[in-house]
Amino acid sequence: MGKKSVHAEARGTRRRFTTKTKGMLGGRAEAPQVRIGGGAGSSQGLTLALTKITDREWKTFAKEPDGTLRQWAEVDYVPTERYEHKDSRPLRYVGLRLLKAQGVLFADGTDRRHHAVITNLDYSGDRLLNWHREKAGTVEHLHDEIKNALGGGHMPSQRFNVNAAWLKHAILAYNLASAIKELCFVLEERNVRFKKYRLLMVHLAGRMNRNNCVMGLRLCASPAAILRMRKVWSVFKLPTHATSSKPFVHRRR
Repeated sequence: MGKKSVHAEARGTRRRFTTKTKGMLGGRAEAPQVRIGGGAGSSQGLTLALTKITDREWKTFAKEPDGTLRQWAEVDYVPTERYEHKDSRPLRYVGLRLLKAQGVLFADGTDRRHHAVITNLDYSGDRLLNWHREKAGTVEHLHDEIKNALGGGHMPSQRFNVNAAWLKHAILAYNLASAIKELCFVLEERNVRFKKYRLLMVHLAGRMNRNNCVMGLRLCASPAAILRMRKVWSVFKLPTHATSSKPFVHRRR
């Protein structure tokens, strides 16, 4: 099985976090092939562990436009759960500190805020927090693309099962296109919307021909588009079988 990534919000406890992710992945949330990461929520013990981290241990990895520093540090914290599953693995806590510039305060009057992420990944702190932040606001983009670009906003029938099948096809098309963009497109093209995606992958003129039992495709496209298509074919390999050049004739007995 390939690797899976899960974002989730823990709301305070490790047990709730792993229980939620297990439910999403059929009970395999702590398996090595499943990458999990989510907000660790707030608890008295975790908050105390975050405040005990010294300034020297916090590492700055980004700076926001208003001057707020984004810093990370490993958190020495062991959750106090009532019980543990016998097959559970220890999870890692990574702290995030938002530190305002000198003389600037948050709305509550403090110059810093603490958060934490719980995970089973061995990423560096900055990479982990950036990976976890990627989920922020992306579900709205998904809804917009499915509704407006893939026809998911207009149901074709008054029958529930027909509309459910229609929506499933729209979601399947979105997932396939997302996989192609992530695995086959260059970095600058991975976030294109479906309007641009159609120009890059779908609206390409070509002609199929066969010569000596070999199928060929002639494309009327730019070299960049042809390289993109070849990348898709190399990643998503489709096994084919040799076919006869003679048409099949059914003989009656």
